[in-house]
Amino acid sequence: MTATLPQQSDQELIRRAQDGNADAFGELYTRYVDMVFRYVFSKVGDPYDAEDLTEEIFFRVWRALPAYEQRGLPFTAFVMRVARNIVIDHYRRGRQKVEHVSLDDYAWSLSQPDAAVSLAELDVLRSGLKDLKEDYQQVLLLRFLSGLTPAETAQVMERSEGAIRVLQHRALQALRKKIEGIL
Repeated sequence: MTATLPQQSDQELIRRAQDGNADAFGELYTRYVDMVFRYVFSKVGDPYDAEDLTEEIFFRVWRALPAYEQRGLPFTAFVMRVARNIVIDHYRRGRQKVEHVSLDDYAWSLSQPDAAVSLAELDVLRSGLKDLKEDYQQVLLLRFLSGLTPAETAQVMERSEGAIRVLQHRALQALRKKIEGIL
C-alpha cells in the first residue's frame, strides 16, 4: 500500500493524513523536507539548527493538519509559511544571531549537483544577498531557492501576488547592483 502513495496528489495525501494515516504524512514529509531544509539552512546558516528547526516545522504541520483546509493554493505554501514563522520565532527567542551560510556549507546544500554555478559565483551571490533588505532576501529565497511560485510566495509572505512580483523585481534589481559593486 505504501508503494502507491507517491502517485497520489497532495490533496489525497492530506485527506488521508488528516484521517490519521502516518504513511500519507510521511510521503508529504518526503516531498517537502529538502525544500524546507534548504530554506531554513539559508536563513540560520547552521546545518544542525536547520535540522532541528525542520523537525519542529513538520511537527507543527502535523499538529495543524486536522484544521488545514485547501484554499486553492498548493500545500507547499502552507508548509513554507510555517517554516517562515518558525525561523522568525527562532530569532525572536534570541537563540542565535543572524549568521550567513559559509560557502562550503552552502555548496553542499544545493539540491542540483549539476548546477552550473562555481564556488566563486556562489560567494558573490551570497555577499550580495546578505546586504539586501529582509523582504528582498525572503522573496528571492522563496522564489529561487525553494522554487515556490509567485502565488505560493504571496501566501507565505502574506502579500498579494502582484506585490510579490514587484518585490521580486525590486529585489533582483537591488541584487544586481550589489553584485556589480562586488565585481
